[in-house]
Amino acid sequence: MSWLRHGFEINTDKSKLDKEAILRMLRATYWASEVPADDLWESILNSRAYGLYSPDGEQAGFARVVTDGTRFAWLSDIYILPVHRGQGLGKWLIETVISDPAIARVHRLVLSTNDAHELYKVHGFDTLKGEEADKMMQLLR
Repeated sequence: MSWLRHGFEINTDKSKLDKEAILRMLRATYWASEVPADDLWESILNSRAYGLYSPDGEQAGFARVVTDGTRFAWLSDIYILPVHRGQGLGKWLIETVISDPAIARVHRLVLSTNDAHELYKVHGFDTLKGEEADKMMQLLR
């Protein structure tokens, strides 16, 4: 699938992804800096990937979703290159991901962030509270 806005494109075609640019982007983040490059790339290949491309074709951003397509999805690795920030591209990327027909009917869409709560709240995300928060568990390896 492909979406266009102001010369930028979001595309789910994995063959268009710039592997080196994406790995460089993600290695600069607090959440993926310690993850081996091969593991990062394998996680992308096993997910629904959204490449964001500038008008000149540069890999300007990225997001991915791990999902079963109906009941659960995990939104992850959302990134916009610093040179392209401040143009609403992050908002557009999130809007596109959650409205993508492959994701739009998923019942529970979750994510984790240290610092972008307000960005996600605009799109309907909220922090888990009370009983919902108490139900969530994890196994870290």
